[in-house]
Amino acid sequence: MATIDIFVALKIMHIGSLVFWLGPSLGAWFILMAMRKQLGEITPATHLAYRVFIKMLILEHVAFVSLIASGIGMAILVFGFNQAWLQWKLLIILLLIIPLEILDIWYGNIKLPQIFSRLNEAGYDTKQTRTLHIYHAYVTRIAIAIIPVSVLAIMWLVIAKPSLANLW
Repeated sequence: MATIDIFVALKIMHIGSLVFWLGPSLGAWFILMAMRKQLGEITPATHLAYRVFIKMLILEHVAFVSLIASGIGMAILVFGFNQAWLQWKLLIILLLIIPLEILDIWYGNIKLPQIFSRLNEAGYDTKQTRTLHIYHAYVTRIAIAIIPVSVLAIMWLVIAKPSLANLW
């Protein structure tokens, strides 16, 4: 397979992974928020919405790994890491996006599934309430503020490839 064919395959994988990283879990989050607002936190329907949301988070995190892997593959194959636009993109990813994804993986793939493994109509205990508060009040709010701006900045860097100072 020619280098250009591998690059095109990696680019398709990269763009597809971006869509699956951002789309499904964001849509599931909007539905979850609507269910919590309309029906309350502790209902069978909201519980189901949480379960679907958790599944979409799993898809999101697999897509994120694929996004990173395909990006590294393209950089190694064609660009190298000595271009300023790519270095700035990596800085945004390393300092902003990866820390948020680590928190999201911790809460979305470890803590939330423990809470929603079964419907508990009696309510959440103190530890579960605290976990949900941290996730909704901090993790998702920070992600909603940082990820769109970061993604737009990355898109600008990738498309415009501006002349910036090299970071290394």
